Amino acid sequence: MPPTKPALSYRLLSFALFIVWVLHALWLALKNNQLNFFWQRLGFYPADKCKQNIWIHAASVGEIELIKPLVEHLCKDHCILVTTFTVTGYQHALRCLPATVLVRALPIDVLPLSHRFFQHFNFKLALIAETELWPETLFQAKQKGITLIQINARLSEKSLKTSKWIKNLLINTLAYFDKYLTRTEQDIDNLIEMGADRNKITVAGNLKYAHAGSLTTYERLIQQPYILFASTHHPEEKLFAQLIKLLAVKQLVVIAPRHPHRAKEILVELHALGLDVKQRSLGQAITPTTQIYLADTLGELQAFMTYAELVIMGGSFNSTGGHNVLEPARLGKAVITGPSDTNIQQDIELLAEHNAIVQVTGLDQLAEKITLLLNNPGTLIELSDNAKKVMQSQNHILENYLSIIDSYLESTQ
Repeated sequence: MPPTKPALSYRLLSFALFIVWVLHALWLALKNNQLNFFWQRLGFYPADKCKQNIWIHAASVGEIELIKPLVEHLCKDHCILVTTFTVTGYQHALRCLPATVLVRALPIDVLPLSHRFFQHFNFKLALIAETELWPETLFQAKQKGITLIQINARLSEKSLKTSKWIKNLLINTLAYFDKYLTRTEQDIDNLIEMGADRNKITVAGNLKYAHAGSLTTYERLIQQPYILFASTHHPEEKLFAQLIKLLAVKQLVVIAPRHPHRAKEILVELHALGLDVKQRSLGQAITPTTQIYLADTLGELQAFMTYAELVIMGGSFNSTGGHNVLEPARLGKAVITGPSDTNIQQDIELLAEHNAIVQVTGLDQLAEKITLLLNNPGTLIELSDNAKKVMQSQNHILENYLSIIDSYLESTQ
């Protein structure tokens, strides 16, 4: 049975928004000095001879990190194409994936550009990470006879409660997939509610947990001991700085904002508190009086995490919903996260069950826990060791994915 075309209303809306998407892609490309990214978003690719037999698509930086262990294993025996649709994801993929992997930007999701993409590239198997459900692109893939597998498949409760138009669009798009590899049993229920065939669904585990055997060695960027506030958002930098000033923490404090372009506004807030701040992007040297080091760069967060004594995750003390607590955990770091956790509840549950994370209810409790951990090295080490053990216990997940993917590769040859 031929795949159902995307709804006419979606195709019309895509064309109506096309100029907006083009201008946005151009703005991002110019801002980040990545014109290659812009042309690829329009479906213009270098005239390299493409023999990639696996296509893996991941939205941005987080998803690139998610697929990294899969890519590292699959590229040993296969030619891999990895696509993303954000500049930061594109840059991160170029930086962290093996050199043999071809990294490109996914074209804007309109029929002519999607068609051009599949004319240029020729592969038999596609792995689509998480919720990257682009109707036109996936329809064109299905038309070409490409086997489509959704990896780390999930649908949020919000998706289930969305408007009838969007829900119908999702149901139609999900039907293009030949296989869904979900994180949990709950994901199965959500997919079935959106019309997915139960026989096509397998619980393979959460790929976020599959990184323990895939650690990269990073150069130490700061020689003195420090604690790290990672992936912070407004107004967290100011709140954390006020807290650190109040506690008179002896260690250097590193603040790594989620969006480094906010550096100027962050500096204004920190200087207003009378703090001695040095800025990494300007190459400013840390001195004995430096209290805060602003890590306003891209691609260095893991290096800062690797050598931190303690990691406090941002995005969890405002309405963001938290950021990836598994990343510092797999590095064997003691991790503190705040009350905002809608994005990471399952991750917190996994770590908390083994006393491998501290979740606080607010800034007052954060102050208590920072003081407790820094003054009790034994407790800090125990928390760090527990985190590393939990992540190492999840190594089988990668094998689950590779085994299933290998079976599909054999059938497509």
